[in-house]
Amino acid sequence: MAFDLYNVGGIPVVIKELLDAGLLHGDVLTATGKTLADNHKEVKFPDNQDVVYRVRDCITPTGGVVGLRGNLAPDGAIVKVAGMHRLVFTGPARCYDSEEAAFDAVVKGKFKTGDVLVIRYEGPQGRPGQCARCCRPRRRSMVSASARRWR
Repeated sequence: MAFDLYNVGGIPVVIKELLDAGLLHGDVLTATGKTLADNHKEVKFPDNQDVVYRVRDCITPTGGVVGLRGNLAPDGAIVKVAGMHRLVFTGPARCYDSEEAAFDAVVKGKFKTGDVLVIRYEGPQGRPGQCARCCRPRRRSMVSASARRWR
């Protein structure tokens, strides 16, 4: 994907589109001593390509992540929703303060069909590191255990 983006003009194309859509502050100064808008005024959006979309033609209204606020996230939270089709949930939530605690609950069957599992205090602020990458085997077994329970 980075190669394809480079071939259609790279990050300047993305920045120019976001500027044109009013989603970036064009008046901020950059390391060049010019504003962001000045640095990108000559950038043209490439036609006949399917790598970068116009904001008006976006694939999804929110992109791959959304911000949440509510009783489970009073200070807000960011959630990855790429690939999800059902973005609204009403019902019981089982909250766990670590991925290990959630994993233990799944293995022991401490949830019901229709419950949502919430894992708090994970991610860049909650726990350093790349748990999303190093914990794949455990996540696979969580999904596998929950699927067996729902059959």
